[in-house]
Amino acid sequence: MPGHRAQDGRPARTTHEWVRTRLRSAIFAGDYPPGSKLVQTEIAEQLGISVTPVREAMRDLINEGLVDFDPHRAATVRRIDIADAIEVNELRLVLEPLAVRQAAEHITPEELDHLRDLETVMEATETHQDWLEANREFHLAVIEAARAPRLAGILTHLRQISSYYLAAFARVGGVDHAKSAREHRDLIAALAEGDGDRASAIMANHLAQTDQLTAGLSASTPTAGADQAG
Repeated sequence: MPGHRAQDGRPARTTHEWVRTRLRSAIFAGDYPPGSKLVQTEIAEQLGISVTPVREAMRDLINEGLVDFDPHRAATVRRIDIADAIEVNELRLVLEPLAVRQAAEHITPEELDHLRDLETVMEATETHQDWLEANREFHLAVIEAARAPRLAGILTHLRQISSYYLAAFARVGGVDHAKSAREHRDLIAALAEGDGDRASAIMANHLAQTDQLTAGLSASTPTAGADQAG
């Protein structure tokens, strides 16, 4: 099956996980614009697979908030909603510094190494899509390190939707990768020192971009495909 095997030929993940990653990346890249239809049979044919893993992947993306589903119509990519993007960012601004403060108490050396690896990937990547995926994994890994399942559940959902808006922001050049890298490195250092106060402050500053986000999403809206749902 194309594209989802490790270098030694073994399956790197299940087919539906591979499809989910492919679709998520395509949505983040703007290949499926906001509001556009996602027809399972067409996607299955394009990928050369059966409909079943596409259906499973679509269900995951609906749960992540990237895809909207109406039983009377095809599934569609989430539309750009600036008010929603601001609300998501403001909720993260309240909750994610709390998670980071708790992560400073519980994070393991292995988890710190994983964060460093992800930051290295972000600094080395040449594409927005790879950067976005590594950035998404970075924030989810920090959230997981808090050892707070309920908080993690709320933030994971917010993070998935936030990644979607961040992808649209990135497509109009709104993401300052150098600034993000500095803040990520500072955050890792604070977590390694167990300094919850400093880590929390760094995360709060990292997320304080509502004005830039609003401007960037407004710029992306005319080409966001809002009328493509048909």
